[in-house]
Amino acid sequence: MSTGFAIAVEPLVRRQIFATEEQAARELVRNYVLRQIAALQREVARFERKYGMPFERFSEYLHEHSTLLETSLLEPGQRQALGRAIMQEEDDWLAWKASQEMLESWVGMRREVTS
Repeated sequence: MSTGFAIAVEPLVRRQIFATEEQAARELVRNYVLRQIAALQREVARFERKYGMPFERFSEYLHEHSTLLETSLLEPGQRQALGRAIMQEEDDWLAWKASQEMLESWVGMRREVTS
């Protein structure tokens, strides 16, 4: 173990919270990974609640909305409002996609640190 880590976990080992530095490292990393997964699951769930659909369906919906903006005959005010709404949805799509991908990465990491 690195000296900095050993110094950081030494009080935990001394107080017998963990039997060894190695056990402390495993448990602390495992807990950190689980917290990251939980936070990303909440973020994904927030988007699912906001839009009432899973990410894959939202991607289709956003594409349909963008096509509507490009192909329909709308009044200028309607076109502008729809364009603003789509821009916000695209921002959410990007954040949602990033959260999904990060969640998948952390879930893969969980498999590595718990095996």
